[in-house]
Amino acid sequence: MRVPNFGRDVAPSSSMLLVTLTTVLFFTSFVYAVPAPRDQTTTGKQPTKRNLETREIIDHIKSFFGFNTNTGYGPFQIMSPAEVVTVRRGGHFAKEEAAWVNGRMKVANTALTEYLGRVGMEGFDHKAFMKGYTPTVGLAFSGGGYRAMLNGAGVISAFDSRNPKAMGPGGLGGLLQGATYLSGLSGGGWLVGSMVVNGFPTIGQIQNSERLWKLEDSIFSPLGKSYKYYPSIFAQAKEKLDAGFDITLTDIWSLMLSRVFIDKPDGGPKLTLSSIANCKIFRNFQMPFPMFLANGRTEGDTLLHLNATVFEINPLEFGSHDPSVNAFSQTKLLGSDYHEGKPEEGGKLINGFDNAAFVMGTSSSLFNQVLIDIKRNDVGVLGGGFLKNLVISALEYLSKIEFDIADWTPNPFFGFNPEHNPNAVTKNLTLVDGGLDLENIPFNPHLVPHRGVDVVFANDNSADVIRFDDGLPSNWPNGTSMVATYKRFKRGLMAKGSTFPEVPDIHTFINKGLNNRITWFGCDAKKVSANPSPLVVYIPNAPYTAFSNTSTFKMAYKDFERDMLIDNGYMVATQGDGELDPEWPACVGCAVVHREMERRGTITEQCRKCLRSYCWDGTKNSTKPGSEYEPDLKLKSGIPSTRPKRPVALNGTYTFVAAHSIKRPMSPYIEDSTDYSRFRDYA
Repeated sequence: MRVPNFGRDVAPSSSMLLVTLTTVLFFTSFVYAVPAPRDQTTTGKQPTKRNLETREIIDHIKSFFGFNTNTGYGPFQIMSPAEVVTVRRGGHFAKEEAAWVNGRMKVANTALTEYLGRVGMEGFDHKAFMKGYTPTVGLAFSGGGYRAMLNGAGVISAFDSRNPKAMGPGGLGGLLQGATYLSGLSGGGWLVGSMVVNGFPTIGQIQNSERLWKLEDSIFSPLGKSYKYYPSIFAQAKEKLDAGFDITLTDIWSLMLSRVFIDKPDGGPKLTLSSIANCKIFRNFQMPFPMFLANGRTEGDTLLHLNATVFEINPLEFGSHDPSVNAFSQTKLLGSDYHEGKPEEGGKLINGFDNAAFVMGTSSSLFNQVLIDIKRNDVGVLGGGFLKNLVISALEYLSKIEFDIADWTPNPFFGFNPEHNPNAVTKNLTLVDGGLDLENIPFNPHLVPHRGVDVVFANDNSADVIRFDDGLPSNWPNGTSMVATYKRFKRGLMAKGSTFPEVPDIHTFINKGLNNRITWFGCDAKKVSANPSPLVVYIPNAPYTAFSNTSTFKMAYKDFERDMLIDNGYMVATQGDGELDPEWPACVGCAVVHREMERRGTITEQCRKCLRSYCWDGTKNSTKPGSEYEPDLKLKSGIPSTRPKRPVALNGTYTFVAAHSIKRPMSPYIEDSTDYSRFRDYA
């Protein structure tokens, strides 16, 4: 999730921010007391200095709470397989992924053929066109905390044929079943993770779950129900320490998240990402191929740039397509010691390192950015004196000992391809939030040539726009992520052969309203390159039934708030269930088959009309916008068109958004009679 300027962001509310910082200070207070070295570990790994310090912290906490440490979170040693395990170079399919994609394509062909037939595409024989051909469809969900997760959930629900509403006249049901690849980072990674680790439920099933997405209590708050999780969280963390692996704040963060995103007792500490490959729904190709993104952060760095290495984590492999690494290792064997692409002689092979919650937590690990923003700006609840200096001192210490990152040591690419791989010189590998390099939409895995993706539906829930009058973020996107990915492509920082369509600057995004409506990029393959990029269908967060610009740092939602954001995301994807454009479902069909239509030279008149309606025309207006970006609700049925000049606080802690109530027996909807239209979230 791209972080709005933390010091100027009003919606981590005062209470939430103070609780967060108190938690950090509480944890850090133990860190300053550095103990003497202690015992060896269960995997035979030598404990590091930070490992020893952290273990002493956990022991202090254990004496306070009291807990046992037989949880399943700790990685463990396995017998070496008969087949030699090696790291492979990138640039081509892993044989396991190639076999899986081949099976998924058969399922996707059926789903997409049914979709194309249902949406009424004119002058188009969908059965003949799809015979022997299946488009490769990608879905990408940006970061942005719960805002991204919930709005993105509405988009997913609109694409899901299991949702009866999505199979109606304005729905897009079947795209999810027809997609081959599904990527998420940070808040978008929470959405993807919540689905793939829980048997791929519908969004409605998640909403009705007894355990999932219960967001009323912030996971940081020691005053709500979350407090009862703390003893087991520290117990799980200590088990990883006892196995000989360092932990950081990201482990604690991940274990907190697991209570919200994993439908298992104690957050499913034994559940790994690689175990998804053994699940029936994955083996039967009934879900897209899930991919999570994180950024590499070298030792001593705090600011990330576009040249940061982008790492992909999927159930089969972990690695990077970027030229800086261009290598992959098996996900299930992460935690093992490698050298020059092979397990070290006498080294131990490990399972259990790729904990599912740890993957989701890594993709949203942004603690280093919090320090940067607190130092750069005055955080109101801290003031400018002792408390602020104390917090900065604590966070600087955590950063100094690399406690504010996700530690993926040992580095599986140690000694591998050293002439091109800067990561080859160290056994350490540290990762952070996948959006901190400004690429907040996880495009990277969809752009590698061997995957041959034809179209990417990209949902952008970033917090980019800053208000003029007070410098506070309004938490709407402005195309920053699109621009960042385009710049990365132009600078040759992606996998060899990757391409990305031209996009305009962020001022043009706002001046031409491209950040407020669905827009297609890369419509003319001849203008892209000899190796055309996927068509990008850009789906930005916009207010349809709710002002859905809640803060990235808003960590508590009542059920009706949660469901209103999901409903808004559904309306974003369907353009108001077809109210704004009855032909939108057919145009989506045109987007799905557009690259193949170009290859065959058979673009229908209806699809040409869609291209005229939705493609960026290439014109720019790079003038800095002269007025505030304050979008109105697109669907105004029963909603006053006026808004307050400043937000109204609910419950004294945060501002929120409004929507008209829509009855829900269906997944994206909720029945609620309260008129929330007078509230507007600016935070």
